[in-house]
Amino acid sequence: MIIRDELPFSHVEGTRFREFLKEAQPRFDLPYRTTIIRDVWDLYQEEKAKIKSVLTHNAQRVSLTTDTWTSIQNINYMALMAHFIDDDWVLHKRILNFCVIHNHKGDTIGRLVEACLNAWGIDKIFTISVDNASFNDGCISYMKKRLEKWNPLIGDGSLLHVRCCAHITNLIVTNGMKEIRQSIESIRNCAKYIRGSS
Repeated sequence: MIIRDELPFSHVEGTRFREFLKEAQPRFDLPYRTTIIRDVWDLYQEEKAKIKSVLTHNAQRVSLTTDTWTSIQNINYMALMAHFIDDDWVLHKRILNFCVIHNHKGDTIGRLVEACLNAWGIDKIFTISVDNASFNDGCISYMKKRLEKWNPLIGDGSLLHVRCCAHITNLIVTNGMKEIRQSIESIRNCAKYIRGSS
């Protein structure tokens, strides 16, 4: 419940929640926040070990996607996802890392991706998908240098950098909308006038 509903760990210590559970099942011994934290951490370690064993057992290549953004509180975040196919040819997508990053520079992102891959024991990379921001070119060149030392890249790394199609489509649509902005505003004003008139 805590994980799936994204509730804070302190939720189990709330007075109303405890009263509700006492009514629903008086014999249920509700754990405290520290127990929940420990159990969630143990579950994370279990799942991480499972994914690690699948990745190392098959010795397969993994494709990565990563993105960075700045929150409303002006905090920089980065997410890193792995995409891989198991023995039954089922595609899996797993978040490997979601963390705070100091800045959006290519080397900074590259170092954080490298540290994450080391922590997961992943050394065979097929592709890395990123959006078209210029700092991502720096990230890819950093990663290419590092990955060449770990394992030979397919096609000497010519296939490593995959640009995000959704980001490209978004840029195309945004530029197209700028071209016809005046026409769109005229149509909106016409619709407002018609709706507002008797």
